[in-house]
Amino acid sequence: LLERRQLKVIYLSRSKSERKVLTLHPAGLVSRHSVSYLIATVDGYSDLRQFALHRVESAETLDTPAKEVTDLDVDSYVQGGGFNSSGPVEETYLVADVSPQIAWLLSETPLSTEQELEPLPSGDWQRLRARVPMDQETLWWVFGLGENVRVREPQSWAEVIKEKAGRLEELYAG
Repeated sequence: LLERRQLKVIYLSRSKSERKVLTLHPAGLVSRHSVSYLIATVDGYSDLRQFALHRVESAETLDTPAKEVTDLDVDSYVQGGGFNSSGPVEETYLVADVSPQIAWLLSETPLSTEQELEPLPSGDWQRLRARVPMDQETLWWVFGLGENVRVREPQSWAEVIKEKAGRLEELYAG
């Protein structure tokens, strides 16, 4: 990406579960939670695609210059429908009580520029308030925190988490 050269990669396609040899023209990098993606065009095509770096099995930098994408604004790309969303992602105000270890993590790596952590009156948990994308990926991330978070708002997320927790309880009861 920094050298503006093409990459020849062996990439494990998630959708087809097969390896493909691709020549990529890198345009940008995006980190979304724990996964980093290379934004690139495939040789012979002009549309931007996302390639999860952990699925790149090998990469070779070629001497050939990459086609330059001059009008790429990564923030606009993500907010405007990148990563398989159908368009701009609606935002929501997340209000949740978080354990000390999650509060520590969020103080170092905030969810958004609009984030507040406030100690709760009793105990060592904190109240999180943050403007976040109202999307499935963010909900999955919150759900993955397990017993370290209690979602207060949005209520729809609290209900989804409660339903999933009930199904988990049933699964482990048997």
